[in-house]
Amino acid sequence: MTDTPRARASSVMETAGSLLLVVALVFEIAHHSLRIEFALCLAAAVSFLVAAALSADSRRSWLVIISGISLVIAVTLLVHIVRQPLLNGLHLVPLTLIACAAAIGHRSALRHRSVDREWSRARRDGEERERRRWARELHDDTLQELGAVQIVLASAAAGSRPDFMKEAIDQARGLIGNQITSLRHLIAELRPAALDELGLRPALEALCRRTSEIFGVDAELRVGARWNQPGAKLSPEAEAHVYRIVQEAVTNAVKHARPTRIRVELDSDDRVISTTVTDNGSGMTAEPAASAVRPSARATTASPPAFGGMGLVDMGERADLLHARLTVRSTPQHGTSVTLQIPRHGKRRQTTKPPKALG
Repeated sequence: MTDTPRARASSVMETAGSLLLVVALVFEIAHHSLRIEFALCLAAAVSFLVAAALSADSRRSWLVIISGISLVIAVTLLVHIVRQPLLNGLHLVPLTLIACAAAIGHRSALRHRSVDREWSRARRDGEERERRRWARELHDDTLQELGAVQIVLASAAAGSRPDFMKEAIDQARGLIGNQITSLRHLIAELRPAALDELGLRPALEALCRRTSEIFGVDAELRVGARWNQPGAKLSPEAEAHVYRIVQEAVTNAVKHARPTRIRVELDSDDRVISTTVTDNGSGMTAEPAASAVRPSARATTASPPAFGGMGLVDMGERADLLHARLTVRSTPQHGTSVTLQIPRHGKRRQTTKPPKALG
């Protein structure tokens, strides 16, 4: 997760609660005042509760359980202070808190497993769609023209007129040239050579140029003055994720929004490295498709998209792997803006299952 103020506050409160419990233990060993120990344990319980309210779902139940344990200790100390055994009934409050936290944690674990299963199924479906798409591209384009080349060359071989043979060879060369260009585009979509050899900026320039040539859209890359400043350099893995997110945003725009202009912007400041893709197309409709974005990804939509569901899921996961914030804003008939903000000093998460390459 990104190191947000909320996460930092949760970490501070959790650390404070732990220190308070340690100090209470030291006081217990040194036989200091029970009242001070009671106050320390109560303060620790409150600190853990505040940390739980500010923390992510995965840690919340455990922090509540620790808070409940601190409350149990505090109530026990209170019983010793006032010497009223009937106060033992107060133990029911923290014990109930612990039981509720355990139940919430169990439900959360079940929900996460269910989400993971749904995500795995969606990923397999997406991979299968990608395979079908590449098979269709190769069959409808490459295979058909290679068949035409074969027919032309066979006709030339059957003829005896030199002028006819020259015309057939020229036609075959033209068809093969078309296929070389087409295959280069397919290879660039799979893994652009410029990304490995030159970096993110040249790769995005090539993407914009190719988009303009193929779709007739005015696609342009704009780079901010602070893009090359120290600290703005991304790792090769991060550059690949950023490229795929931009590629998916551009592909969604030209396929579904019919824009005449697309702008890709790279910039950086002291806190984040940002990438924005803006188009002047038809925008997104308000149909409820926000569920296409993976819940664990830090992605938000100002207007739920009605297209590119799996594309948005993949974009959200890539943003999550970068500990970045992905925001999609769109208004019908007024275009769409996709913004990726990567923290410059965020810690990187290791992943054993990198996202598939988008077409």
